[in-house]
Amino acid sequence: MLLKKLFTLFLCGYILSGCTSLGSYVIANPNIYLSEAKLLDVSPESKGFKQKTFCLSSEDICIPYLTAEPYNPDDFKGKKGVYYNLHAGGNGIVNEISHHMAPDSFNRFKGTAVLLHGYGASKEAMMITAFYFRALGMTTVLPDLYGHGDSGETFKFAAREHVPLAKLLSSLRLKSELQQPVILVGHSMGGLPSVNLLREYSEASAAILLAPMLRFDQAAKRYFSYKFPDMSKLISEQRLGDIVNKAMADAGVTLADTDIIEKAKQVDKPMLIIHSDVDSVSPASYFSQLTSEHIQLAEFRGRSHPSLIAFSKKNAEVVEKWLSGLQNNKVSQP
Repeated sequence: MLLKKLFTLFLCGYILSGCTSLGSYVIANPNIYLSEAKLLDVSPESKGFKQKTFCLSSEDICIPYLTAEPYNPDDFKGKKGVYYNLHAGGNGIVNEISHHMAPDSFNRFKGTAVLLHGYGASKEAMMITAFYFRALGMTTVLPDLYGHGDSGETFKFAAREHVPLAKLLSSLRLKSELQQPVILVGHSMGGLPSVNLLREYSEASAAILLAPMLRFDQAAKRYFSYKFPDMSKLISEQRLGDIVNKAMADAGVTLADTDIIEKAKQVDKPMLIIHSDVDSVSPASYFSQLTSEHIQLAEFRGRSHPSLIAFSKKNAEVVEKWLSGLQNNKVSQP
């Protein structure tokens, strides 16, 4: 951890001195200097997850992912059930989110939850979200986005993963490992492939976006201020813009490719967008323009950006009411 911090300071020194190329390298390699991947530091196997890899041989692309089946109440005889506790914070806000789910509350919903992590995180970070959906009765699939975790692919700002992810999900369906409805759950940057999949993958029924990412030029400004508040005062918006533009050009990605707002407007499937009143990275006001009848906005008050991957009991009531609405409207079968 100390080496990462020193390396970050070294790189930021170059950014401040005007080295656009090195700055774009930092953006395109989040694994080097970010630590969100360690929000939950436990072995996936010890929690019932299986490590797998899906490869497209024709395109030489591979996606590492975790998968786990729903919890079986019979495995919890004599036990209190599923409990998680997340301690996370940012921008001066610290949250401790915990939730207990008793075995007699398991299996109230069916389907598959595809959990997509944010910038600088990994599939392992979404295990805490998976605990919740597994207790509800859903199969969970947790992929690594390009340039994150165990992925060997070049970082693409989460704008290209939806194509191989759709093929992964189709493969799981053919093996009877994908149950309907398919709910896409994306945190921060993971909201982008969630919306792209919802638009283009016919088997996807709905999406839950947890503090979704702004268009990347705007997201970069807010994230830099959030992650490095002191240093952000020293670097000009023009310099940061140059760095972002170079990183995106090198990746072959445009700003329009990262615009969740415009993409969401083109989707006619249900979406639940969860935000916080104190999240400076993904402010509630940004998504208030989405007024379509199939989009519901929900506010979890006092929550930091990274903490929104976990639901308290009160938060869970909001999510489950929305899921019940999906069942009642029978949108689970596309």
